[in-house]
Amino acid sequence: MLLLRSPFSSGRGACDFDNFFDEMTRGSLLPYWRDADHNSFNFSDTIGEIINDESKYAIQLDVSHFKPEDLKIELNGRELKVEGSQETRTEHSYSKRSFSKMVLLPEDVDVAALKSAISNEGKLQIEAPKSSNNSRVIPINRVTNH
Repeated sequence: MLLLRSPFSSGRGACDFDNFFDEMTRGSLLPYWRDADHNSFNFSDTIGEIINDESKYAIQLDVSHFKPEDLKIELNGRELKVEGSQETRTEHSYSKRSFSKMVLLPEDVDVAALKSAISNEGKLQIEAPKSSNNSRVIPINRVTNH
């Protein structure tokens, strides 16, 4: 369903036609990328929110401008790469939007347990637990001389 807004409405005192479509679609299960401002090309130079505590390492990215099929996550050793790319073609125009983010995971991250999920709001969460501390105390036993 394509929703059109009047270019003459300002948000304050919007025309009844705009309000009708807002009310009609409120609470419906529309994909998160439907509401994204696809005219905005403002991407942050930062990776997003990073959590690095004693139990896990997690990254959250706002990818609301991209459909899940436009995203790719690669892991090469400890190098985590997240990419998004989309192309739009019409009869008179062509546009391409893409991003690439790379993070070097800390040594204590269990890369084999890395997982990802995307929310209905377009937040991509990538996380892995920290490796358990494999160090242990080795007791020293006394032996009697033979």
